[in-house]
Amino acid sequence: MKKRIKFQGFIIFLAVLALIFYSRYLLRTPQGNALVNLLNALGFILALFGFFLRITARGYKAQLNPDGKTLITKGPYAVMRNPMYFGTLLIGLGIILVLFRWWVSAIFLIIYLCIYLPQINREEGVLANRFPGAFKDYCKNTPKFFPSIANLFRPSCGNGLCFKFVWIKKELPSLIITFIFIVGVQIWQDIKLLGYINYKAKIFEIILPAGIFFLVVLLAYAKKSVSGEK
Repeated sequence: MKKRIKFQGFIIFLAVLALIFYSRYLLRTPQGNALVNLLNALGFILALFGFFLRITARGYKAQLNPDGKTLITKGPYAVMRNPMYFGTLLIGLGIILVLFRWWVSAIFLIIYLCIYLPQINREEGVLANRFPGAFKDYCKNTPKFFPSIANLFRPSCGNGLCFKFVWIKKELPSLIITFIFIVGVQIWQDIKLLGYINYKAKIFEIILPAGIFFLVVLLAYAKKSVSGEK
C-alpha cells in the first residue's frame, strides 16, 4: 500500500511538472463554443459521480466491515466488485474532459491500468483465499470492474448506491483539491488568453458559487455529524 501511494505521488509530481512546462501541448485551448461547454459539463458530471462512488463504497465498507473480516457483497459492491477504483477512473477521465486534449486520456489509461490492475488482482487474491466459496459465488454474479445496471435493481443488492453525509469526511479533502485544481487551471488559461484586467471580474463569478457550494456541503455534513452523535 505504501509503495503504491509513493508511486502515485511520484506520478502526480511528474504530471504537475509536465503541466507547468508543456501546458500548451497538454491543455485544451478554451474556445467557449458549444462543444467545449458540453465537454466541461460532462467532465464535471463524471468527476462528481466518481467521487460519489468513492464516498458510497468507502463509507459502506467502513460501516459494514470495520475489521476487514467480512465479505461485502451488497450496496455499491453488488453493482461492481471494485467501485472505489472505478470511481477513481471516472474522476480522472472527468478532469481530462474539462482541461486536457483528448490524447491525454490514452496516457492516463495506461498509467491507471499499470497502478490499479495489479492492485485489484492482489486484493481479489486475498479475498479468494479468505472467503473461498463465498467470493467465488460473488464473482459469478458481480462484474469485476464495470458496473452492472441490472444488479442495481436486484433485491439482493441491499440499499444500492446509498449515501450518507458522514461518509464524505475522508473524501472531502480530495474533492476540494480536485475542484480547486480544475477551476485554478481554467482561470490560469483564461488569464493568459484575456489578461488579468479583462478577466478579474469573472474570477469573482467563479469563486462565489464555488464558495457557496462547499459551504452548503460543509454545513450539511456538520449537521449530519451532530445528529449522528446524538
